[in-house]
Parts: sequence; structure tokens; C-alpha cells
Amino acid sequence: MKLTLKCKEEFEKWFNRGCYDEEYNNHMGFKFERSHPSMQYGVLVDFFDSVGLHIEDYYKTQFGKEKKEWMFCVNEDFNDNGVETRQKARTKAIEKANEIFNKQ
Repeated sequence: MKLTLKCKEEFEKWFNRGCYDEEYNNHMGFKFERSHPSMQYGVLVDFFDSVGLHIEDYYKTQFGKEKKEWMFCVNEDFNDNGVETRQKARTKAIEKANEIFNKQ
């Protein structure tokens, strides 16, 4: 879940002025990149919410078929290509939100 360009810059500003103040970061040695992927995802969802990009992941089954997959959407723009795990759907959702943010 890597952010790029303008999105990365804005996320870093948002993150650094949030609840993780500089003293806390220095004392605890907290680094976003070293945190668990599930924690990163939650923080990134909060960031994207703050800039008006809303991310969802959901499990989809198709009637009469064995196909079961994880899907995602960003601002109700649904992805048609499912993946086999929630983690992969989350990663793809962050990539899509990053792409949308950088085009704004």
C-alpha cells in the first residue's frame, strides 16, 4: 500500500498533524511504514475519508456459481475484478484511491 506523488505528500502532512505528534513519534519510535498492514489500512482509510474519497471492501458470491471473491469500491466506483483475499482487495482499493487523488 504505497502512496505516490501529491497523495503521499498530503498524507504525510495529515498524518504528522494528527494524533501522532512529534514527541510521541520520537519517544516511541513509531513509523507508519513499520506498522501492521491492517493498521496502515485503517489509517489510510481515515486519510482518504478526510479528503472525500470513501473506500469499502466487501465479499461477493455469485448465485449458482462457485465463484466467491473480494471486491472494493472507491466513492461508489465499483471494481469489477474480484480478488481472492480481503488484503488484496484493500491494497487495490488504496492504489485506486491514490490514483484518483493524484488526478485531482
